[in-house]
Amino acid sequence: MFFLAIRQLISRPQQTFLTFFGILLGTAGYVVFSGMMLGFQEYITDQLVNNDAQIRISPRDEVLKEESFEGVFFPDSFVRWIKPPSGKTDSTQLTNVKGWFLKLDLDERVEAYAPQLNRQLIFKFGKQTLPAKLFGIDPVRQTKVTTIGNYVEEGNLRDLDRGGDVIFAGAGLIERLGAEAGDIIQVVSTNGKISNVKVEGVIRIGNRMIDESSVYASIRTVQRLTQANGIISEIVVRLKDVSMAADVATEWSFLTRDKVQSWDQAYESILSVFKTQNIVRNTTTFTIILVVAFGIYNVLNMVVNHKKKEIAILRSLGFDENDTIRLFIIQGLLLGFLGALLGLLVGAIACYWLDGYPIGGKTTKGPMMTNVMKISWNYGIYIQAFCLSVITSGIAAYIPARSASKLSPVEIIRGSA
Repeated sequence: MFFLAIRQLISRPQQTFLTFFGILLGTAGYVVFSGMMLGFQEYITDQLVNNDAQIRISPRDEVLKEESFEGVFFPDSFVRWIKPPSGKTDSTQLTNVKGWFLKLDLDERVEAYAPQLNRQLIFKFGKQTLPAKLFGIDPVRQTKVTTIGNYVEEGNLRDLDRGGDVIFAGAGLIERLGAEAGDIIQVVSTNGKISNVKVEGVIRIGNRMIDESSVYASIRTVQRLTQANGIISEIVVRLKDVSMAADVATEWSFLTRDKVQSWDQAYESILSVFKTQNIVRNTTTFTIILVVAFGIYNVLNMVVNHKKKEIAILRSLGFDENDTIRLFIIQGLLLGFLGALLGLLVGAIACYWLDGYPIGGKTTKGPMMTNVMKISWNYGIYIQAFCLSVITSGIAAYIPARSASKLSPVEIIRGSA
């Protein structure tokens, strides 16, 4: 049966090649398209999960209502507001920092955590003046929570703890200021105080918005520059299991007035875009596979019409309906198997060529990071592509095979006569 199926495929090389080529292109297209889409998602997710906190604990901005002032004015009297209060409180520090530290130390789900003091300041060098966000961090703890240490272009992040007013500035900010490592720049706080700090190092994350607006210093330095002694504005947390971030953040939020938010809650809009991309990817994949299936069906259907005499001879030699169906399904599965294998190879070669392919401008210093194509090498893509191609080929071959099995040898011979 198997050799007979191969013989029939070889006897019609043009039709066999077209069917085989269609399966190959469909499989390769699925691999490349899925690799590009998932590669982009994996890159963005990695940036969100590893470059930032998995859970962020920060002060909550409370909206002012009438209830907010109960007991504050005239505690024993009923107060009727002519104009109800509005606006919100702008809190800049956590309510119970030591309590949070104790809780995080005792929670087995926490892998690491780091305190921060973040302030929006003005940076001046020469005639250039730019706003930026100053992150006060504990270098040792911060590198356990995020991957910021991997993006240090000049210097060592732990130098922030050596004392003195030193900073690590984003590469984009340094370039816009016209400064470089070792220069002294001025920092202007919100109350107008001007301080001098030394650029000890440069950090290049690869995201232009972050690199042009971020500066890092030790917590003590930021407290001194902003006259905020003993204040902590945020705690960033890394969990042992990142998939638990939303549940843990929700659990903690019930225990405090502070704002507790997981990375997937903070970037919910981005994750919703991923869902839309997955729908587009699956729809496109279904269309590709459907086109391949119709190609297989059309080719095998023409084969049934052209090979009626051979089918009649086989039926007269003892082939029953199941044997006829099996013959054509073997042909479809064989084409699907070989086409899928070669399609996986072609798709992998195309992905290898596209991975790292430049798609944007290159910065003047440092390697390109976000300006290159990101390809996912998840083995699940290749398994899905292979299974879809083979199964679709088998299903597409079954329909003409069933119609061939219904042909009567007597009617075929009589009709041809």
